[in-house]
Amino acid sequence: MKKLVIFMLSLVTMLTWSCKEDVLNLKNENQYDFETYFASAPQFNEAVIATYSMLLKRGMFARDWFFIFDLMGNDAERDAPLLGDLLELHNFSFGPANQPITDLWRSLYQMVFRANVVIERAEFWQPTLPADRALKAQYVAEARFLRGFAYFYLANLLGDVPLQKNSTFEQGNFQIGRTPQAEVYAFVEADFRAAANDLPISYDAANIGRATQGAAIAMLGKLYLYQRRWAQAETEFAKLTTAPFSYRLLNKYDDNFSTNNVGSAEAIFDIQHKWTGWGNGNAFYMFNGQEFWGGRTTHTGRNMEYGWNDWRNVFVSNAAVAAFRYDHPQGGGIYTDPRARFTFYGDEASGGDTGFCHDCPETPADANRGYTAQRDASGKIFYNYPFNAANGYRFRKYNNYETREQEGLPSSDINTQVIRYADVLLMLAEAQIEQNKLGQALQHINTVRARVGAVPYTALGSQDNARTILRRNAP
Repeated sequence: MKKLVIFMLSLVTMLTWSCKEDVLNLKNENQYDFETYFASAPQFNEAVIATYSMLLKRGMFARDWFFIFDLMGNDAERDAPLLGDLLELHNFSFGPANQPITDLWRSLYQMVFRANVVIERAEFWQPTLPADRALKAQYVAEARFLRGFAYFYLANLLGDVPLQKNSTFEQGNFQIGRTPQAEVYAFVEADFRAAANDLPISYDAANIGRATQGAAIAMLGKLYLYQRRWAQAETEFAKLTTAPFSYRLLNKYDDNFSTNNVGSAEAIFDIQHKWTGWGNGNAFYMFNGQEFWGGRTTHTGRNMEYGWNDWRNVFVSNAAVAAFRYDHPQGGGIYTDPRARFTFYGDEASGGDTGFCHDCPETPADANRGYTAQRDASGKIFYNYPFNAANGYRFRKYNNYETREQEGLPSSDINTQVIRYADVLLMLAEAQIEQNKLGQALQHINTVRARVGAVPYTALGSQDNARTILRRNAP
């Protein structure tokens, strides 16, 4: 009888509980989801940083970006070690399955998705503290800058592309159509304009590398330039030449492409690279290790990939070398642009740097390791670059061969420059040339030339001749 009573009480209890569905569907208050996670500044900051991280993913600035643009732009030529899908870029034999281009597409759209998440969820965050309200405006502006950045390159490189304005797809339809390039550009314009309104002019040292107001203005000007909207481009670029902006050309041109470019006064938007050692990451993370097995690292493999004394995948193209020799700006034969010496290693006839390791730590006792050791005017040891048919012209920019004999690992800390002040001055000159404001354009061109000690132009001549002069001053 006692057992029956216990059974009946248990049954009644179970029936009672079963009538309360909310008891059976308890919500785990410790579990976040898309609706609940974004509730404070730290979470939004994480999401914004995750959007920036796409700049280092496959197809982007850790590795593939420079191959895509240098090989297809004829700045670089393949050397024998270059194989597979990268060789397809050089040969223009790639198809829709080419991995670097597929990765570029995928990473840019992932950047769009992450930016959309930040922008959408911020609508539901209503901070009460003034500091948090300011951060909200900044985070949304950064997301809009990055979304605009992604769509700028998608539309510029591929024309009509799908325009996804939010993080969800209607009715689960993932096969959205292409949007006309002009409509995509209008969307990008709105993003850059909104970003410029709310981004700060600068950051503290802990936040260097985040998009600034100047970066948004520079990208907006570039968008106008690519659309041949010359007057609007001129207006935006001119803003960056006056207060409150304080950009300037670095005294040493070479510093733009070495580890000295961190926090540079010339950098308007650059990609931050840092190798912090095997304890924090993997030096080979650029081979799909981002956000997986690569750990916390942001460096680039460009130094190793391009390095003539390392993986030596590419030469500097003969066309790029030849571009540094042109008619003397003031008449009298052929002139060799002094920027050649900072751009590539070569022979005296080309104007390239004929020596390397000028600042290596070796002493005279161990300086000669198969190269001809020389002393400069101060008595310091350096090596002669072994120019020959096999070595040819090799990239000096973005490599560390002035401070070490070999790279040894794909672990470069040299930031990638996306837009510099020199770019802005020359794009401003281009916008002015296209409006026949040749005198103003001449001033900006000569400002860029003066930094490297290049002979100035006294006049640009005709509008068409001015275009030619501008192209040979690419920074």
